[in-house]
Amino acid sequence: MAEKRYYWIQLREGFFKQKEIKKLRKVAGGDTYTVIYLKMLLAAVKQGNKLYFEGVEETFPEELALELDEDPENVKITLAFLERQGLVRVMGEDEFLLLQCEEMVGSESESASRVRRYREKKALQSNTDVTPLLQSGNTDIDKEKDTEKDKNINICPEPDSGPEEPPVITLPLNTGEEYLIFQRDVDVFAELYPAVDVLQAMRGMKGWLLMNPTKRKTKRGIGRFINSWLAREQDKGGKQPVGNNARDMTMEQYLESIRGWNE
Repeated sequence: MAEKRYYWIQLREGFFKQKEIKKLRKVAGGDTYTVIYLKMLLAAVKQGNKLYFEGVEETFPEELALELDEDPENVKITLAFLERQGLVRVMGEDEFLLLQCEEMVGSESESASRVRRYREKKALQSNTDVTPLLQSGNTDIDKEKDTEKDKNINICPEPDSGPEEPPVITLPLNTGEEYLIFQRDVDVFAELYPAVDVLQAMRGMKGWLLMNPTKRKTKRGIGRFINSWLAREQDKGGKQPVGNNARDMTMEQYLESIRGWNE
């Protein structure tokens, strides 16, 4: 019988400093998309850094959402972003390569894992044996501790990024607070939904929320609300006009814009 093997991903120190990841996290719902990406990497490590579409669901995003226990719309947005940023490559109709996976994957056999745990246990015991020396005031050990402290003193803080840019629009939440939308959010959504006038669509969302105060979203749920609205506009080809607020719409446009939000 083949020996069991363990797999993991190792995030390099600069993972969250990558421009692509910074951009992903700054959009509405970006932290959720980042978690989905990490779960995708974990799912791919045993499969040659690839994800496969097996036809269990109608589309790959829906099937991947089922595997990851995530919302299909959020997975769809994450995949679109990763593909645009060159982090995912479509190899065929049912094969998707995660380009960062190879440099992050690690593995070890079950026997190697046992040896590692044994060595860690021995190291822990060695540290325990040193404790009486520390309590007795061993000067050599104290000097080593002081040296280690000196090594960690000269830490340069990150430069101040300056004041936050003003939001281009805000959306009312059910708490009475305003959810801030910045130009960078609009730019990212414009890439994901090229057929949609994103800022104009945001105005339509704000109008709808103002006229339906009992159906306003939580801070956690507003990201899904935004993405679902934009996805619907994209599916319609982006031609459906969205007014500055709900009062600017015709009755037909208004009914179309709110379809599905009561569900």
